[in-house]
Amino acid sequence: MFIDSHCHINSLSPFQIQEVTGAAGSAYAFVDSSIDLASSRKSLELSAQYPFVYSALGFHPFSVAQFDDATVARYQQLITENKKIIAVGEIGLDAQADSPDKQERVLKEFINLAINNGLPVEIHNRTEGMRIFDILDEFYHSYETIVFHCFSYQVEALKKIADRGGFASFSLNILRKKSDLLSSLKSCPRDNLLLETDSPYMKINRMPSSPLNIKEVYEFAANIRGVSVGDLQNSVINNSRRVFKILE
Repeated sequence: MFIDSHCHINSLSPFQIQEVTGAAGSAYAFVDSSIDLASSRKSLELSAQYPFVYSALGFHPFSVAQFDDATVARYQQLITENKKIIAVGEIGLDAQADSPDKQERVLKEFINLAINNGLPVEIHNRTEGMRIFDILDEFYHSYETIVFHCFSYQVEALKKIADRGGFASFSLNILRKKSDLLSSLKSCPRDNLLLETDSPYMKINRMPSSPLNIKEVYEFAANIRGVSVGDLQNSVINNSRRVFKILE
């Protein structure tokens, strides 16, 4: 089975959704991550309809202007009413988004939401520094319920994450073959490794990707790590069970 630990099926067109769900069957499982309230509701519709789609409800830094006093309560209601929510995400920080202070406040609100509901978090971090670790360390003694999505850090950051039991989720960007990222992929302990597409936002040759491209991620990662695709699938399945509590 190919598990995509972070994609956005809820952002695809109806035709693309049909294409992905029609091809998936028992060979794939998708963690469908959302970026705002509307995409969260769409994700829940999809996970209710398809057994291989699981919902992660998130609030992207680009969405912070939409955040108000009622936002968290609306998300709490969704979590209370739906059984197929397996994570809160994606949430985080982004240097290209507005209002850094509000980004941090929103991130903390959603971390609290996740902790109060016993859910893991999928973290988005596109900043120069490592402020994200300072914030996480305010809430977590270990990183066992934290997934660092679209992992793009150097080995030093990977070691911090792995030493504290967190998960590095490598995306389609590994196909760009940047040496620092490939070093992190190669050295990531098998118990801390996840794989994803971040489709459709992560592009391939400047074209939008599909969650079905997850097979390419596995094949490339297996080659870099010197293992079989089957061995890699087993590792990711076991790690997904631990952090997301799926396929149990």
